[in-house]
Amino acid sequence: MFHPIKIKEYRAYWITQTISLSGTWMQQIAQNWLVYVLTKSAFYLGLISFLSSFPMLIFTLFGGVLADRYSRRKILIFTQIFSLFPALFLGLIIHFNMVTVWHVAIASFIFGVAAAFDMPARQAFIAEIVPENILTSAIAMQSMSFNIARIIGPILAGFIVTYLNFQMCFYLNALSFLPLIIILLILCNKSCGHPSEHAPIKTFFKEGFVFLFNNKNILYVICAVGSFTIFGISFIPILPILADEVLKAGAKGLGMIVSSIGVGSLMAATLIALKKDIKEKQTHIFKASLLFPVGLLGIAFSKNIYIAMAFAFLLGFAFVNFFTVSNSFIQHQTEQRLKGRIMSFFSFVFLGFTPIGNIFAGILVDHLGIKTVLIIYSFLCLLLGTLFLRILPRKLSN
Repeated sequence: MFHPIKIKEYRAYWITQTISLSGTWMQQIAQNWLVYVLTKSAFYLGLISFLSSFPMLIFTLFGGVLADRYSRRKILIFTQIFSLFPALFLGLIIHFNMVTVWHVAIASFIFGVAAAFDMPARQAFIAEIVPENILTSAIAMQSMSFNIARIIGPILAGFIVTYLNFQMCFYLNALSFLPLIIILLILCNKSCGHPSEHAPIKTFFKEGFVFLFNNKNILYVICAVGSFTIFGISFIPILPILADEVLKAGAKGLGMIVSSIGVGSLMAATLIALKKDIKEKQTHIFKASLLFPVGLLGIAFSKNIYIAMAFAFLLGFAFVNFFTVSNSFIQHQTEQRLKGRIMSFFSFVFLGFTPIGNIFAGILVDHLGIKTVLIIYSFLCLLLGTLFLRILPRKLSN
């Protein structure tokens, strides 16, 4: 079987993207731990994550329009350069002992703005450098890149924070953007072009919404993604509370848990990438949605770091099966000229709903405790996943 990694352009893009994402994960873990050290508050952990994700709610859909009007490669070059500066700023301000939680908040918001324009272009860009018949494998490879980074980044962060200093994580992240920027500058743009690039922006928005609401199966999958974002992914920023106060494992423990999620995610992505294709994508998504709440519930009842790591592995495995195949299903159902806009809806709920979940999770954990919140969230993921992926599609087919 012809594989996307055999394509020279994709291979170079994939390697440098993995380096960049490793730096981003390293900064994310160091940043969460820094906020926890500064404040000892679940609320502030949720707030910082809210500020980094909130721009997705404001700018992502507009970013999708830009991704269908202009060169996605050039958009990615710009967003990588723009993302470099918050990391450098935080490194310097920590180095000179001037950091406060509000400096972290400002840098997180700026990084979030870059991510809002980056995500739709990044998702749609894959289809420009690989053929349609291996798109699912390429998307799975993207997930592999993300999860290799999720393994490497947190481990590096844990050791660097423990044995060196906070600022080194931020300096290294700023440096990690450079290889991807260089490769994007070198890559030839293979896009077929954007034949409607001179149409009014209002027309672009309307066309995207009409397509989405006329394709109910895509709409239901996106709704399920939104549900799992609010009540599933939002537990990640409050993991320092679990690692320190429940498991008594400190920064190393936090890195071990997040890395375990990454190992499970990487295994799932590898299995998907090696398959020719997943024909019954909606059924596959539903099965993954049943496994996801089991991982959340297991983490809620974990009493030591190794049990937590085992359930974190399961959670990561379900996470990638759910989100990667959802991404693939949506892209296969969408024509090329609309991919930027439709993937902006996916990014909007995948990352744009994250601030809602983060701030809500921070408040709930401060009042109810982390165990109670994880139990509630696992039940809600199970309920809403069943509604959007099994009950409503069956009614649609009838």
